[in-house]
Amino acid sequence: MRDLAASWVQLLAEEGEIIDTEIADAIVSGLAALVSSARRQRQGVYCWVA
Repeated sequence: MRDLAASWVQLLAEEGEIIDTEIADAIVSGLAALVSSARRQRQGVYCWVA
């Protein structure tokens, strides 16, 4: 998850948006936990980013 978060931080920086790596890691980890929980309950997750 840390590598994914770091890549996300880098992509955002290229677009001029700055986000702390620790915050990005928390967001990615939280999303992964949400998806895992939903899958255990045989539910889906829809993610829309603007």
